[in-house]
Amino acid sequence: MPRLLPRVLHHARKIDPLLPLVLQATRDLASAKNELRWLKEFVIEQQSRHPKHDDRKVLDQRLRQVCIDRARGKPLQYIMGSEYFGDLEISCEKGVLIPRQETATSVTHLIILLHHSSNNKTKTPLPNNLKLLDLCTGTGCIPLLSHYLFTSIHKRKAENLEVVGVDISPLALKLAKKNLQNLIAEGTIQKKPNLRFLQADVLSSTDGHGDAAIPSLKSALEHYNFTSDLAGSGKSSWDIIISNPPYISPQAFARTTTRSVKRYEPRLALVPPYTASDKDTNQGDLFYPHLLSIAASHSAKIVLFEVADLQQAIRVSAMAIHQNIWDGIQIWRDDPMAAETVGDTALDGKVKVVGQGHGRSVVVYRGVGKQWLGVED
Repeated sequence: MPRLLPRVLHHARKIDPLLPLVLQATRDLASAKNELRWLKEFVIEQQSRHPKHDDRKVLDQRLRQVCIDRARGKPLQYIMGSEYFGDLEISCEKGVLIPRQETATSVTHLIILLHHSSNNKTKTPLPNNLKLLDLCTGTGCIPLLSHYLFTSIHKRKAENLEVVGVDISPLALKLAKKNLQNLIAEGTIQKKPNLRFLQADVLSSTDGHGDAAIPSLKSALEHYNFTSDLAGSGKSSWDIIISNPPYISPQAFARTTTRSVKRYEPRLALVPPYTASDKDTNQGDLFYPHLLSIAASHSAKIVLFEVADLQQAIRVSAMAIHQNIWDGIQIWRDDPMAAETVGDTALDGKVKVVGQGHGRSVVVYRGVGKQWLGVED
């Protein structure tokens, strides 16, 4: 991290005595000004909830403390308690990964494509009862945004949409359920949506042992009777599977992850569990073979996985090609809605690379999923 020049700190101090503290975190004066404004608004709003303690000295002390926390690298989202994910304000708490806007962009783009295709009379429409499964759900941001976009923006009836989010972390599931209740209370999501959050270990094919054992994904879904669509198979069927799994390798976490992320965000949501593999990249890619296997066995028509970068996207795409069951594979960059580069492909032209920015997501599809996405031959 580059050292801040004394003249920059001096200039910041002349603007506001607290600005140098925030500048230590942002390293950019314009960003620091914005964050300081937000922190002031946040502290004032918090103070207004306690009019009996409406003391200027207390307010100043509180503001200084949150600026000190920010200077130490504490994420703004943990200080202020929320982050926007698309149009939704999602509560954030320490111990659960902060939602990223790039993820919201990928999810929004996917649902826009599905909506446009469903309105095209020449295409196979989405099923009347659409089922979406999100694995490693964290705050629940992906299921919540998906439900909101399908029902509030694209006017799908809530009873014709089934959305499930799965995570291994009790902290994450508690926060996901809190976010659902908050959005229902404010009227953003209608009451009694067909939206649930379940605890399961997506890496495990069998249940553990003991009272505190975490069920496998199969057991968790069976417990809630998500098995009716594949008669006799004992497996549930999902139209769309999405996942933003832990994908950072141990070496990348140590060398390239920012101090703020390493110090404050949960390693469980960032770095896959250690295995005996001697390759660092294999450690970072650990979840993807399992996720692809889940997608295959649960008859998913469309799958969207978030990845760290273009190199990992290419590796995950190669795994999907090896399955030999998908009709098409795409890599979406940070902004998949941007005009794509002509002729931008990977893996000998087998994979189309869409949009602008860094590699962000891998999308695979088969059967009617191709028409749902509006993919042209």
